[in-house]
This record gives sequence, C-alpha cells and structure tokens, in this order.
Amino acid sequence: MKTHSFQTCVAKMLTLILAFASISLTTSCTKLLSGDTFTTQYNGIAYRCEVIVSHQNYVRIIPVTGPEAVTGAVSLPSTVQYDGHTYIVSQVGANAFNNYTGITSVTLPATISIIETSAFRNCQSLTNVNVPTSISVIGDSAFANCNLLQSFQFVTSLSSLGQACFRGCSSLVNVNLPSTITVIPADAFYGCSSITTLHLPSTILQIGDRAFAYCSSLDNIYFDRSVQTIGDSVFMGCNAVQAITCLTATPPACTASTFGTIPVNIPVTVMNSCLANYQNAIGWNRFTNYIGTY
Repeated sequence: MKTHSFQTCVAKMLTLILAFASISLTTSCTKLLSGDTFTTQYNGIAYRCEVIVSHQNYVRIIPVTGPEAVTGAVSLPSTVQYDGHTYIVSQVGANAFNNYTGITSVTLPATISIIETSAFRNCQSLTNVNVPTSISVIGDSAFANCNLLQSFQFVTSLSSLGQACFRGCSSLVNVNLPSTITVIPADAFYGCSSITTLHLPSTILQIGDRAFAYCSSLDNIYFDRSVQTIGDSVFMGCNAVQAITCLTATPPACTASTFGTIPVNIPVTVMNSCLANYQNAIGWNRFTNYIGTY
C-alpha cells in the first residue's frame, strides 16, 4: 500500500511539473502587449523596443548604447526579433538620438512612418538623412540644431511637421515641401540661414509664428493661392529678401511684425483686382512698392 501511494504521489508531482513547464513555455512565446519593451542588437548598437500596437507587431525604437559609442553612419533595422516573434520598426522614439553628436548620416528603413519629438536633435555632425517614402510625421524639434544637415527630402507621404522641427539647421539649403502639407508650424525653420528661396506648395493654409525667422539668406518669397494666415514674426531677421509674390485674392491675415525688418521698398507682386486690399491690410501695408499683375 505504501509503495503504491508513493508511486501515485510521484506520478502526480511529475504531472504538475510538466504542467508548469508547459505553462512557462507557452508564456515565454506569447506576443508582447502594447507598452511592453525588450532589448535587441543591430549593427553593434543596442536598442530598447516598445510595442505600439501589439496585434500588428509595431514597435518604436530607442538606442540604449550611449552617444559616445555611436559614430559615423547609422542604419536602423526594419524588423527586430524577440522570443520567436518578428516586430516591425515603425517609429523612431522621442529623444532617441538626441545629442548623438558623432553621427554623420542616418538611413531609415521603409517601415518607418513617424520620427518622434527630438529624435535627432543636436546631432551636430549629421549631414545626410536617407528618408523613406513611408514617413508621414516629423515631430517637434526632430532635427533641431543639426547645423551640418545640408538637404532633406520632404517625401510626398509627409502629412505633418512638428514645431521647431528643423530649427537651427543652418546648412539646410532647400525646403521643397510636398502638397500633402497644409500647416507650417511655429519655429519650423527658424535660423535656417542658408535657405535662399521659399516657394510654398498650393496646399499651405497656415504659417506659424517665427516659422522662417532669421533665414538670413532668403531673397525671394512666393505664396500660392491657398495661404490664409501668416503668423507673428514669421520673417523676422530676413533682411536679404528682395521680392515677394502673393497670389491670394484676399491678403493673408498677418500681424504688424509678420515681415520683420524686410525692406519696405522691395517689389511685392499681387493681382490687380486686389491691389488696394493689400495696401490697406495689416502687415502688408508696410510695403510701398506694389506691382499689380493680370
């Protein structure tokens, strides 16, 4: 009787052990939930990955390896593996590469759709960003103070720019915004002192405060028919401007300081039918050399 009881007890214990092992194994292979994190390595850089939408396996990525160990060209992964599952890298997290001053170029994979707040802020050696056609959002201060960044491809998938997104990018020469952009936020290109010509797409409705302040090389401004509002001090410190063209029938709403200290006698071209409206509108009435056309 005792032997049988002992064997029965052992059998039950083994059953329990196997059951717990099975539960543990199942748990270890369970997909992570939104907000869960894990760490992975790619090209010698350790990253913390945070699950965004668990059922679609999307993650935002932030380097764990410190700035002093990350220099030169950086290429981000399109997917990462964890516990038998594949996760798609869709966002560069907030402050991800902030103050990584040794980075010279960045290649983003085609899976990235969002560059979050201050993601590449103060990357002062960054000269080039390989931008995929998947990018839709560039967050606040995302590339602020990247003073060696010479060009940036504003892809047609882009729908939103954050405040001060390129503030202080003093080497940036061209800003060719796509027709998917309707608002240029405050301080977006503040201090981009190498920009020479501003030709905005016909979809722009609003330009935020100081958006182009201290673009000191800017010599020509062209507003298409859509612009409705131009904020305070947008062109403060843009003293090199030589000509302005505005095709809207109604003068875009301005403040007295919208155009900063742009010389008042430069040619301002508007439609003949609304010439008087511009001459009397706040902000626009500072100019003395209006040219009517068609």
